[in-house]
Amino acid sequence: MVDRWVAPKVGRVKGYTLRELAYGELRAALLSGRFAPGEAITVRELAEMMHLGFMPVREGVQQLASQGALEFLPNRSVRVPVYTLEEVRKIYEARILIECYAVEQAAKYITAEQVAALNEGLQEMFTRPADTEARDKLKANYDFHFQIYAACGSSYIVEMIERLWLRIGPLHISVFNSAPADREDFLAVQPQHVELVNALRAHDPAHAKEIMLSLLEKSLSWYERHAANLLAA
Repeated sequence: MVDRWVAPKVGRVKGYTLRELAYGELRAALLSGRFAPGEAITVRELAEMMHLGFMPVREGVQQLASQGALEFLPNRSVRVPVYTLEEVRKIYEARILIECYAVEQAAKYITAEQVAALNEGLQEMFTRPADTEARDKLKANYDFHFQIYAACGSSYIVEMIERLWLRIGPLHISVFNSAPADREDFLAVQPQHVELVNALRAHDPAHAKEIMLSLLEKSLSWYERHAANLLAA
């Protein structure tokens, strides 16, 4: 289990309802590994953490539950789902289909400005100090990938990818709770990310798709070998 989440103080923002703000904060927390698989918490505790009322937080939780990112328990708490290895494989099967397609399309339409932003993202991901908080690294990884997916030109595809990430995101924290050698094995992907940006810059859809496939297969292989303790029987 990760350290208890300390939420930023959420106040009213023009143009957004409190439910939308609660949903956005919880969604970001799940995507960046703020909650681990199997971690349970009450809606009231979440509301206190976010300095929001019970009802908007409950509505945000209900929306995430409808997307498969959270599940309600009989004792009125909510939990991050724990998946079986076969379920993780199915999630990755869908990720491969959709994310490889998104990267392929992004290679056709990406702009020089977007490529420059990706290079900045690479610096954020791979030049952080070794003791940088794991969840900050996960957020940098999320930001990098979704800059690419946004370049595919379809908000519908990006939304589908995000739903898959909401399911798999909490499992990523297991990387940083693993043995140092296992963690280094998972994180030794800087060359592939650099190669991916180069393929996007060159507007080479086939090569970009090939690299994305390799990254996803490597990620799944890691979970198959190392994350059994975080998966359901």
